[in-house]
Amino acid sequence: MRSPVSIPAVLVLALLFAVPAAEAQTQQVTPTQQAPDRVAPAPLGPTPTDISAEVRRAQEAAAAGRAVEALDALDEAAIAIAERMPLTIRRATFVAEEPQGYGVFNPRDSTSFEIGQPLLVYAELAGQGWRRSGDIFRTDLVLDFELRRADGQSLVAQQAFNTIATASRRRNREFFLYVTYSFSGLEPGDYVVRTTVRDRAGNKQTAFDLTFAVRR
Repeated sequence: MRSPVSIPAVLVLALLFAVPAAEAQTQQVTPTQQAPDRVAPAPLGPTPTDISAEVRRAQEAAAAGRAVEALDALDEAAIAIAERMPLTIRRATFVAEEPQGYGVFNPRDSTSFEIGQPLLVYAELAGQGWRRSGDIFRTDLVLDFELRRADGQSLVAQQAFNTIATASRRRNREFFLYVTYSFSGLEPGDYVVRTTVRDRAGNKQTAFDLTFAVRR
């Protein structure tokens, strides 16, 4: 963090439904050093996962006309893959308005913004972990961000500007992030905003960059 830029941020996580938005306090961010959480980076590649038993169950059930049982077996296979894969951003883009659900979004047709115009970000997440408590599955995600110039100069960064904790009786896999970044004090030019997602339940993390331009 090297430049005092005011960053109000609003974030929503959805699990097939919208979770009420959590709004961060508007604040002047000053250069500080913050110790990182004890979250290991994601492995370089996917961990081999044997889903042959689930696939056989699904095939046998489907052949016998037991469609729901077949779907349940395939769902277990998908969960096994998700738990062992790296935390992954499947899609990330600027959007023109607040998304209405997973995959229900209107992509923005430009990455140029006027001075002071908010940046609306939609991102789909895969591979998040769950922490089981009885028959409840809990997620525990933390978001960081860093704003850089196109030449790599870091302007401002903040760890844990938002946290997301959800509880469900299903291990929901259709997650999306909706983030609104509002940067004041930016001069016209080209920038990169990096969003880091840290999964404390699955002990994984990932990040994605979006480039944008500020114009008069």
